[in-house]
Amino acid sequence: MTSSPDEKITKPYLRKLLREHRALNRLIDTTKAVGASEDVKAMKRLRLRLKDKIAALQRHYYGRSLAS
Repeated sequence: MTSSPDEKITKPYLRKLLREHRALNRLIDTTKAVGASEDVKAMKRLRLRLKDKIAALQRHYYGRSLAS
């Protein structure tokens, strides 16, 4: 089975979003230790937007969530 051109673009983009999400998780964890609460709130909002974008792409192209 061959991949569609759309899927060939989407898979690397999805992997990139997942890497960004993981990196943001690590950054939030380290920033919480320092106590910068406003920065943590902003990063959490960004992390949530990334998570929503990842879930939407997975539902659209794969019909399910791969990173639950």
